[in-house]
Amino acid sequence: MDILLSADGDLYLTETGDISLVESVAQKIKIRLRWWLGEWRWDEEEGMPYRDELFIKNLDTDSFEMAVREKIFEIDEVTEVKDVSVTYDRHTRVGKIEFTALTDTETIREEVEIDGRIRSN
Repeated sequence: MDILLSADGDLYLTETGDISLVESVAQKIKIRLRWWLGEWRWDEEEGMPYRDELFIKNLDTDSFEMAVREKIFEIDEVTEVKDVSVTYDRHTRVGKIEFTALTDTETIREEVEIDGRIRSN
């Protein structure tokens, strides 16, 4: 069980101000894809290498899409990853990851946006 997050990644609160619990594979995937490499202080090897592999001048899209696939496969419930697409707009410094993941019970089609302006050095 996880705490339910809103579409923008913040805590979802009910009308009475309570949190909600959820069992969501889609949410697990989106959380993993939103972590930047080295961001989590208890495991600095966790996360995606956005600074070194996405927000660069000569993006190797195939290699980065493979890294996304591998990260999604880390979720136990995922049985297959399909249709990974990564785009990056150099002018806005925003990356977009679209993916389709399969579990035994559902097909998950989602999009995760990564804002490179907030973590650039």
